[in-house]
Amino acid sequence: MFSFTIVSRISSTVMALTAALALCALEAAATDIFWHSTYDSAMSEAKATGKPIFLEFRCVP
Repeated sequence: MFSFTIVSRISSTVMALTAALALCALEAAATDIFWHSTYDSAMSEAKATGKPIFLEFRCVP
């Protein structure tokens, strides 16, 4: 059977990790993401910033 100290430490650790994840999620939600609608504009920004691009192919009826 677990002692009270071990259960208390585990619950404190879980609460701290939950709080840290919540803060990270809030920070990520606060940043604005600009999605390019054309390949050319995405490539020109990728070349200017030296960052890769993410392509999503989808079929729009």
